[in-house]
Amino acid sequence: MRDETFGTTHCRFGVARRDVTPPAGIYARSWGAATHEVAEGIHRPFTATAAVVAPLEGEAPTLALVALDIGWFQYVEDEQALRASVLQRTGLGENELLIQMSHTHAGANTNSHLEGKPGTEMIAPYLDHLAVEVGDAVVEARSRLVRATVTYGTGRCSLAANRDLWDASEERYACGYNPGGVTDDAVLVARVTDDAGSTLAALFNYACHPTTLAWENRLLSPDFVGAAREVLEQAFGAPALFLQGASGDLGPRDNYVGDVAVADGNGRQLGHAAAAAIEALPPPGTRFVYTGIVASGANLGTWEYKPCTAEQLERAARLEGTLTHVELERKTDLGVVEGASNASPDSPQEREKALRRELLRLALGDDPVHRMPMWVWRLGEALLVAVPNEPYAIFQVELRRRFPDTPLLVLMTTNGGVGYLPPRETYGAGLYQEQQSPFAPGCLEKTIEEAAAALEGLRPGRETPARS
Repeated sequence: MRDETFGTTHCRFGVARRDVTPPAGIYARSWGAATHEVAEGIHRPFTATAAVVAPLEGEAPTLALVALDIGWFQYVEDEQALRASVLQRTGLGENELLIQMSHTHAGANTNSHLEGKPGTEMIAPYLDHLAVEVGDAVVEARSRLVRATVTYGTGRCSLAANRDLWDASEERYACGYNPGGVTDDAVLVARVTDDAGSTLAALFNYACHPTTLAWENRLLSPDFVGAAREVLEQAFGAPALFLQGASGDLGPRDNYVGDVAVADGNGRQLGHAAAAAIEALPPPGTRFVYTGIVASGANLGTWEYKPCTAEQLERAARLEGTLTHVELERKTDLGVVEGASNASPDSPQEREKALRRELLRLALGDDPVHRMPMWVWRLGEALLVAVPNEPYAIFQVELRRRFPDTPLLVLMTTNGGVGYLPPRETYGAGLYQEQQSPFAPGCLEKTIEEAAAALEGLRPGRETPARS
């Protein structure tokens, strides 16, 4: 007899959401080419959605994952203050909390270090508000824990495209749609159901820079994430959490526009792809079993869904959250991101790049080695790895290749971040990501190896004693 099993987490689960839309009028300059500095309105609401996972019995470990509509934190102390506030409010350990940023490029510029510009007086109050709302969402989600089954699957979506484009006329790379480049179209999904079969939440993990809306856009927007989330929530009647994958070299084909309808169209592409993958999932807590031949015009092989075995349910109930660090060698010189040949040193674009270099120096200090945190979780029969920085997609492609039978959530821009992690062979080619990165060649490859080793230590089937 043959059977097909599906990755499962058996746990207690709770979810809660807060509206964290920044106010219109806040400082929102995130593009050097922009000619405006404040947001003039709102396209779609921004949300903070907290999912808490806890063991079926006992209190620890309790793991909290927050999907947050925000771009990034230019000033490292802002992110550190936000996370410290949430940790204090919730009592979680540093290994038990992930605040995953959707990385929208159409949000507020949440840098409290800025002053003297229109709308910057709104930044600090907004960050204070954000800390309260995120913390309260985690507390509420934990108060709503119920027995649940998480079922994982994988779909495909063509939204993301390679964005390392060689411009032969300029004899250099542009950061934009490259129709011949390598991409990753995997969208990993998870459906969370309670014991009555009701859907509690949907998760979708996909790698694509939210850069549909760019310098011409004057509205606050979660970019394509908002419409994708809407498709899933209308389909399944439960909160949907978008988790940004390793998208250092990936972005939409249709991007860098001011028209929010394009962002919504991009989002619907992803939302429908994720919804199709969720629809294809089996009933919760089941395996697909071959039951034999039925004689008809042909010998028909029949299958049916049967409950998971006791052994699988035991594996599915194991939870663990770990925090490790990867020592990344830094460049001796941060250098500059090349501009147009006619760019004035005092142009808005060059001033923006100079500010970013200075903020990088503040974030990294003087140590020649950066200790990058990396979170690795076991969620029953699934695994999760999260890093603060922005690796190329090969990070997730290679890790999933090494763990082919295990659902693997891969998250970037989580709990901070300062720069890109491009492959060794891209250094010196003139790519934006390599020029922006403060990390020396080989750092991405080292991160892959150390992530693989950490994941192997928690891999389902290689069991360790249960935590008390």
